[in-house]
Amino acid sequence: MLSTTAPPIISRCCERRAAHSLAVLRHIVAVIEGDAVYHSRNPKGEPQLGRRGLYGALGGQRAAGYNQMALLWVLNLADGRHSLLDVAERAGLSFATIRAAADALVAAELLDPGPM
Repeated sequence: MLSTTAPPIISRCCERRAAHSLAVLRHIVAVIEGDAVYHSRNPKGEPQLGRRGLYGALGGQRAAGYNQMALLWVLNLADGRHSLLDVAERAGLSFATIRAAADALVAAELLDPGPM
């Protein structure tokens, strides 16, 4: 704990570092809590994403937090063995983007949750 006699510059510096550390920890917890494993309901064949409203007119649903490639990565690795974190790492996309794509695929009834 900082002394009440500490110079203001030290207090502000420590507050910024503490705020940054808290933000990083919140992000880590969000990834851990949001990670999941899925099974594709249609592992063989075309899932018809356009018919389900998952393909946007200009290359994806970026406003929804995901894009076409995220949908395809999730569908490709929804084998019950790969977690969403695995997919994000392999695809080089953010976890939030992959999580949003998985949520959209679950809502379109293309994925079933699997055991972690």
